[in-house]
Formats: sequence, C-alpha cells, structure tokens
Amino acid sequence: MTKTQNPLAGAQRRNLLLSFGLGAALVLGIYLVLGFWPFGDGTMLTGDLNGQYVAYLADLKRRLAEGGFFYSFSKLCGGSTLGLFAYYMASPFNLLILLAPVRMIPQMVQLMFLLRTACTAAAFCFFLQKHFDSASPLLPFLSQGYALCAFCVVYSQNVIWMDVVLLAPLVLWALELLVDTGRHWPLFWLVFACILLNFYTAWEVCLFSVLYFFWYWATSPRRVAGGGRLLGRRFAAFAASGALAAGLSMALLYPALVEIEESKGALFGMDFTLGVNFSLPRLLYQFFFGNFFWEDVTNGLPNVYCGVFCAALAVLFFLSGKVARREKLAAAGVLAALVLSFWVNGVDLIWHGFKEPVWFPYRYSFLFSLFLLLLAARALLAAPPRLWALGGAAALGAVWLAGYRFTAGETFSVLKLAMCAGLWFGTLACLWLLGTKKTGALLGAAGLCALACGDMAGNSALALRKFEAYTKSGYESFYDENTAVVNAVRALDDGEYRIEKNFMRTLNDPMLLGYWGISHYSSTKASTAKPMLEQMGYVNYTVYGWGSTAVADSLLGIKYLYTDGSRPLPAGYEPLETGTALAVQKNPWALPLAYAGSDAALGVDVEASSNTFTLQNEMLSALVPGTPDALLAAEDVEFDDEASGIGLWFTVPVSGPCYLAVPDTGNFMPGDVKVDGELLGEYFQGDSLGGVFPLGSFEAGQRVYFELGVEDKPEYREKIQIYSLDAGVLTAAADALKAGAPAELSIREGGAIDVTVEGGEGRELLVLPFAYEDGGRWTAERGGEQVPVEPVFEGMMGVRLEEGENRVRLRYHHPGAGVGAAVSAASAVAAAAWLAVEKRRGKGGKTA
Repeated sequence: MTKTQNPLAGAQRRNLLLSFGLGAALVLGIYLVLGFWPFGDGTMLTGDLNGQYVAYLADLKRRLAEGGFFYSFSKLCGGSTLGLFAYYMASPFNLLILLAPVRMIPQMVQLMFLLRTACTAAAFCFFLQKHFDSASPLLPFLSQGYALCAFCVVYSQNVIWMDVVLLAPLVLWALELLVDTGRHWPLFWLVFACILLNFYTAWEVCLFSVLYFFWYWATSPRRVAGGGRLLGRRFAAFAASGALAAGLSMALLYPALVEIEESKGALFGMDFTLGVNFSLPRLLYQFFFGNFFWEDVTNGLPNVYCGVFCAALAVLFFLSGKVARREKLAAAGVLAALVLSFWVNGVDLIWHGFKEPVWFPYRYSFLFSLFLLLLAARALLAAPPRLWALGGAAALGAVWLAGYRFTAGETFSVLKLAMCAGLWFGTLACLWLLGTKKTGALLGAAGLCALACGDMAGNSALALRKFEAYTKSGYESFYDENTAVVNAVRALDDGEYRIEKNFMRTLNDPMLLGYWGISHYSSTKASTAKPMLEQMGYVNYTVYGWGSTAVADSLLGIKYLYTDGSRPLPAGYEPLETGTALAVQKNPWALPLAYAGSDAALGVDVEASSNTFTLQNEMLSALVPGTPDALLAAEDVEFDDEASGIGLWFTVPVSGPCYLAVPDTGNFMPGDVKVDGELLGEYFQGDSLGGVFPLGSFEAGQRVYFELGVEDKPEYREKIQIYSLDAGVLTAAADALKAGAPAELSIREGGAIDVTVEGGEGRELLVLPFAYEDGGRWTAERGGEQVPVEPVFEGMMGVRLEEGENRVRLRYHHPGAGVGAAVSAASAVAAAAWLAVEKRRGKGGKTA
C-alpha cells in the first residue's frame, strides 16, 4: 500500500529551516547593535542568570565529576540541590555550560540565547503550519513575534522557563491532534517533558491548554458535529494524558516540591482576592514599540508585546469577513479570560500556583502573545482584507496612537509614536499590496517580512539595553583572579576546610568558584543553618560580607579568608604568601569540619539570643566546659550627642581584634564606619545589613572614638554592641577541640561523610558544621548501628559518641523521594496498561 505524500511537506521543512535561521540572524543582529559577544564585550549575563543560574551550573559540573549529584557542600553550609536542579537547571540547553569550561560561561550564555530563540521560532512555525495546514513563506517571519516576544526577551535571564515556552506551541499541536484523531501519546510525552523541564511554567501551560481545548473544539465544525459524547471522550483522554504525565514525573517533581515548599512556603497555598492589578487601558500600550520599562520586571504590567504588526493583524482578524462569527466570539472569550487573569489579583494568583511572585509578574503572559499571534496568522492567511476592514483597522490604530499621549505621561516619546505609526500603517499598506497583482503582492510580502523582523529585533534591542549587563572580560578577570587564589590555597593545604572572602560578585560565588563557603541565595535556600548564621553575626542575606568574629569563623571551619582590597581583613589572622593578586589570610584558630566536643552544646538556645557575642561565648564554653568568655564587652561606653550620626567613645577591655555588631536599619543607604576619624568602609549595602563589622586591633585600656553614619535613633543606640577578642582564651579552646579532631575524615559531594574519631569525657559529641535537616534526611551509623543525627546550635549536625574509637557514617536522603518514585511507578504501570488495552483493541492509540 503506497503511503500518501503530503504535498506541503517539503515547503514546510524549508520554512522550519528558514524560521530557525531567521531567529538566529535576528539575535546576531541584536548582539551587533548592543556590542554583545561575539561583536563586543557585552553579554546576556544579567540578574538571576548572572547571580544564580551560572553558579549552580558550575557547581553541578564539579559535583558530576565527583559523583555527587543532588547535594552540595558549597550551598550555604551544605544542602540538597535537587530543588535547584528541578527549579533552575533541568534545561537541555544547559549542556552548553556543562560541557564547556567554566571560564567560557559568557560565550555559552550568548550561544544559549541564540539557539533557544531560533528553536522557539521553528517550534512556533511548526505549530502554525500544522494548525492551518499551510506552507506559506510568511509564517517563518510571523514566528519571530513569538520567539522574540517581550516575555522571551525581558525574562530571558530566567532560562529555565524558556524551555516550556518553546514547547508550548508543540503542546497545543499535540492537543489538536488528540481532538482531531484521538491520538493522545504525543500530548502525554510533551506534557511530561514540560513538567520535567520546569513544573512551574508547565502548570501555566496546562491551565491554558484547558482553555485552548474548548476554543479549538468550538471553532472546529467537524468536532461540533461529533456531539457531546465525542467531546466527553476527547476531554477524558486529554485529562488522563495530563494526569499520567504529571504522575510519571513525580520521581523528580515531588521531592523537589517538598524542598521548594520549605523555602518559599505554601507554594500552592490559597490566597484569593478580587483586587485589580492595574488600570485596563494601560494594557493596550504594552503593544507600543519600545514601551518596556524596568518596573515591568519588578511589579508592573504584563509583558505581552509580540509586535505592532501582530496587533494590527489581530485587529483585522476581528474585522475580517472571512472569519466566522463563532470563531471571533470564541477567540474574544480566550483573550478576555487572559486579560481578566492579568487584571484581577486572585485570578492572577491561580496561574502562579496561588503564590504571589517575587518580581517577574504575569509569568504566563507569553501565552497571550502565542494566542494573539495565532489570530494574526489566521488573518494573514485569509483572503486579502477588504478596503473597509483596512480602513477600520487604520481608524482604530489612529485612536490607539492618539491615546498614547494621555497614558504615557513623562515617558512620552515622539520617536516611539512615530515608530508605532510607521509599523501599524506600514503593516496595513503591505496587506493591501498583498491583494494586488504579482509585483505589488511581492512588494507587500517583502515589506511585511521586513516590518516583522525590524519590529521584533528593534524592540528586543531597546528592551535589553535597560538591563544591567556584565561584560565577558569582567567575568573572566573575576574568575581568573579568584580561582587563582582557591587553587593556591589548595596547593598549600589539601585538607577539608571552608574558604570565604569579604567582597562579592554575586550571592553564590562559592558555587561558581568551586570552594566550600557559607554564602548562598536561591529559591530553595531554606536551611536551619541560615537563622543560625544570622544569630552568629553574618548578614541577613546569608553571605559572608564583612564576616563575623574569629570565634564564629573558627566554629564553622572557615580557615582561609581573602580580599580584593576593597575592605580590610579582620585583625588576628595570619597573612599567607600565595603569589596571587588577591591577599589571603589564614585563621589560626579554625576548627576542622568535624570535631569532638562536650554534649552540652546540644542545650544552647541560639534562637533566644539577642547578643551575637555572648551567644558565641556560650557556644564555645558549651563545647569546652570551663572556657571563660573569649569575647569581652567594651567598657565605659559614652555616646557623643554632638555627632552627625552615631558617635561614641569606648575603652578596649583586652588587647586584640575588636568587633562591632551593627544594627539593621532595614534600608540600603550606605553609611560610613570610622574609628578615630579613619574611614574603615561603608555599611548598609547589599551584603551588609545587620551583621558584625571588624574595627581593627587595639591595646587593652585604649580609648577609642567610633562613628557610624546613620541617623542617631535610640533604638539604634540600644542595638550597638562592641566586643574585643581574648586571643588566649580562643587559642586554648581551639587547641582542646583540635585535639579531638578525627583520625580519618572523608567528605564527598552528594551527601556522604565518613569519620573516625575518639570519644571520651568532654568529647561525647561529634560536631559537624554542616546544615542540620530534620525528617531523617541525614542518617548516621556508629559502628554499624543506626544512631540519630541531632541539631547542634540549632543549625549544625551532631552525633553522640561512645568511649573509645567511633566509626561514624552519614548519608543524605531526599525527603519525598520514595513517595515520588512510587507515584511515578504507578503512573508508568497505568500508562503501560492503557497502551496494552489500545493495542489489544487494534486501535494503536486512536479512538473514534
């Protein structure tokens, strides 16, 4: 039997190649205009992409080489990375970063955006061709409206969302296939892929697919003729496919959701209100060329721009006499539902999993662009519009343009107005030419293609200019200087320890540079270590910042500290000769990353403490009973009422390093910190809010004048604490704990720790300064016997020891992994049974 050949197949394949190539070319043009690599030093590295994604991927690259996939000791004080993987790293495009050297991340980011844009254009072109059964050469150009829509450009830093944006048109194609033929397996596999790549955006696509299902059914005469029974069967297959796909993904999805829930809290909690988010007329001007503003990333309007040319075509869809009234009404219903979702707060929250998004609002706005472009394609492929329709569109466009002056306010731009007018009326002129004779039609087609490409590329370039971008050379310089330090330290010391620095490029530098630190930020950062670190004097963003005291650093095993010279290193540490551009110091009191101490440490109430210095004294004396206070309060404190900010005199109680606990003012207004008139640095910046500040080293009895450049308020005065370190006390306590250091210690990425240590009097407890997690996530065996892992200082791990030698084995287990695997297995069995039933009936996945 001869297979019927689709006469359009060859032309459709050429269109797909054209749409891919055109998307890549437009991105290269944008790079050229903006001076981005490979045409300049600029890059797409910005925002979360720069501060989070690339660091997580660099860390994943190293852990994969060490065999540790879902746990990293570089995350805060150690933590699961399964949630990070599911929320940030599951994209196949990330292979570009994983396969390239970490130093080449900027180039890979550039290539990633180019390839993803090109693939998105091809995917949308594929969908349009299947939907309309067309091979029109205009479709590849129309597809650029989706690939470079505002969502894809201004949210491009959130790379993990973009894979599902790419797959969304294919999901709709598969849905149409199910409705038309009953074949449900393509939809099943595409929904499964969406959930694995990013469950958050997949949720939005699944919600929209319900709307789309009924729209497609309502606008298809063949389906309407099938009656309610066929509708029920098709919808049942649609729902079952989605449910089984979600179930199959639970092996990864469920434990990831458990982890993310702990950080974000109530990810799918109910918070329904009927307040409105913005004035509706303002939404119309989101289709204005170049009208993107930074507030639309933080808490502004939906990013729905997909071309002025698209808006003009969409208007013609509703004015066209070739489009049935039923189709127009159904399309208006879908658009109204999406606009209502944008406008009403409670409905908007449904799309976000009933959780208010932090920045990047309306994270489903790409679906509005997708549907509007579908309507635009319908108008474009219909017969050339009649003059009255073009006239109506021109009149509506004139009203729209006239209204810009009244809504723009101070942001009014004559250039934007002129560009929009040119694009709108140019599109209408090209459509009129398409209905003329051959030469005119060719001119119209060429003009429309040029307008579409110029529209999308120009708007994208203008939008990207408003983002802070990091240069390729700046990244390389930072990476080279910092990895040189890390490598130099490791060449001198091959043990297990933490490294930190008192400056930052991002909140996740330890993961990028490959050392164990305490700095980390992500949407899955929940950890008992975080509140403990804040109580110990580290800033409330959980980055090292200016640091804390030598006591705190030592308890955490921070053995090496380095600086770029922008801030002074704390007194008391020993300069280390490394031959690097950045200065390095060694903490002589640093404890190993496992040590034996008194079990009195289990009783320290960290949360109740209001003084970080007395808390650290309590920690040290609990580990080594009988230890006197290592941190002593300043004496004879006298405030200066004539100071411009907060000024005070104090007397140093003991010779050695001196520290200040800075009150958290809750704002980012930098304030000078001075001692005896000498400027030490600025506080109250991104990595310095409410922590400890090193004031230098002084002699016992020295009278010191201190100034802090903030408003002098009584509540700030009350919170200021100044203490000095008695180095002799810390030395004695550190020596006692180091004497109880393990004979053998192995710490491996992935969550595996093996320790051989002596227990005895005063050494009843093995302390591991890694984040404690309850719920049996860490399990411990002592001599082959299961023993509990207990919280030490409410944020570290502890295992009780017996007299003599103890061999302790700790392993990390992901919560929910068993439940997720069981649901996935059950779903796989159900899917296999469904397939078997279909084969037994001889239907091969098709139903009537």
